[in-house]
Amino acid sequence: MTKNTKPLWQSPWGYSESFLLAFGLLLIGFALEFTVGSASFGSIVFPQNLILGSVYILLIALVYVLIRKKPIFKFLSGIPASIGAIAGLSVLVVIMGITPQIPMENKGIVTSLGFNRLTTSIPFLLINFYLLFILGMVVVRKLFPLKWKNWGFVCSHLGLWITVFAAGLGSGDLQRLRMDLIENQIEGRAYDDKGNYFELPLAIKLNDFKIEEFHPKLAVIDNTTGILYEATKPSMIMIENKLACQLHDWEIKVDEFFVTSGRAGDRYYSMVDLGAAPAAKVRLITPAKDTLAGWISCGSFNRPHESLKIDERFSLLMTVPEPKKFSSEVSIYTPDGQKQEQTLEVNKSFNVNGWKIYQLSYDEKMGIYSTKSIVEVVKDPWQVFVYLGVFMMMIGSIYIFWRGNKAKNEETIRGVSN
Repeated sequence: MTKNTKPLWQSPWGYSESFLLAFGLLLIGFALEFTVGSASFGSIVFPQNLILGSVYILLIALVYVLIRKKPIFKFLSGIPASIGAIAGLSVLVVIMGITPQIPMENKGIVTSLGFNRLTTSIPFLLINFYLLFILGMVVVRKLFPLKWKNWGFVCSHLGLWITVFAAGLGSGDLQRLRMDLIENQIEGRAYDDKGNYFELPLAIKLNDFKIEEFHPKLAVIDNTTGILYEATKPSMIMIENKLACQLHDWEIKVDEFFVTSGRAGDRYYSMVDLGAAPAAKVRLITPAKDTLAGWISCGSFNRPHESLKIDERFSLLMTVPEPKKFSSEVSIYTPDGQKQEQTLEVNKSFNVNGWKIYQLSYDEKMGIYSTKSIVEVVKDPWQVFVYLGVFMMMIGSIYIFWRGNKAKNEETIRGVSN
C-alpha cells in the first residue's frame, strides 16, 4: 500500500512548511549580514522604537483582519508555525552557546556572518520579528471571541509576547554607565564601556568609602613559572596568628601576624599608616625536617612584597587580601534641589529619578586605602513592561494549572459516581 505524501506548499500547511519558513528567514538574514553588514537592533532608541512598535502592532491587527477567515491564518496561529519559529531561534541560541560573543579583530566567516554578535545581527532580528508575529497570531486567535476558559492561555501567551516585545524594543533605551567617585568630590558625569562620557540628571558626592577584607592566605608559588602550586588541596590557607598547618609537603607555623604593619630593620612591626600591609613571621619545616624561618608580606601600593624561598623551585608567599564587604557613603543631588544620604552596597540598588545606582568596584591597587569608589548607574524605562509580561505569564500559568487540576478532580468524581 502506497502512502500519499502531500506536496509542499499545498494547503493545509504543516511542519515542513513551518521549518522551511523559519530556516529560510535565517538564510536570508545571514546572507544580508554577509553582504551588507550588521543592523544593530539595540541602536533603535525612543521615539523610533515606540513608532516601530506601534506600526508592528497595527500590522498584526491588519493581517488578522485580512486573513482571519483564510486557511493561512490557521497555519500562522497553529502549533506547527510556533514550533518552526522556536526551532529557528533555538539554532541561534546554540550558535551563541558555542561561539564567544565578543568583538573579534580578525575578519573571517564567524565575524562576516555575525556569529560573535548574534543578538545584534540581522538573522536574530528577523527570527524575533517572525516569532513575535506568530505569537501575536496565536494570541488574537484565542482573544476573539474571548471565552472564559481561554483566559489563562491568553494571559500567559500575551505576557510572553509583551516580555519579548519590550525587551527587544527597549534594548536601545537601556543605559548602563559607570561613575568614578572620589572622596569629598561631586561627580555628575558617567561613562560607557567605550569611554564616552554623559551628563546625568543627578550628581553624587562620595563622603566615605568603607571596605573590609579577609585575612590574606598562605600559598606556594613555582619559581620557574610564577604559577600557584596546586599539587594537593587545599592549595591556600587563610593566615591567623599562631596558625599551625600542613600546606602540600611542608609544615608551616605562624609565630606572628599583623593585619597592618611596616618593616624596620630585620622585622615587621604592627603599625597604622598609609600603605601599611599585612605581614607574618613564619617557620617552615621541610619533609627532611629542615626548618626555614622568615617574614612574608603581600605588600601594598607603596610597600614591597616579601616571600620566603623554600628551594630553587618553590617559595612561600602571602596572597593579596580579598574584599569581604565594601560600600560607599554618598550624597545624591537632583535637579529639583533635593539631597539624599545613602549607603551604596554591592547587589543592592538605590532608585532616584528613574536611575538605579549600584556599588560596583573601587581602586583595587589601593585596597583598603582606596579613596575612589566605582558605581554603576542603570536606566531601563522599558523594564516595567518586561516585569508586567512576566507577571502575566505567572498568573496565566497558575490559572491554567488550577483549571487543569479542577477538571481532573471533577472527572475523578464523575468516575466514582458512575
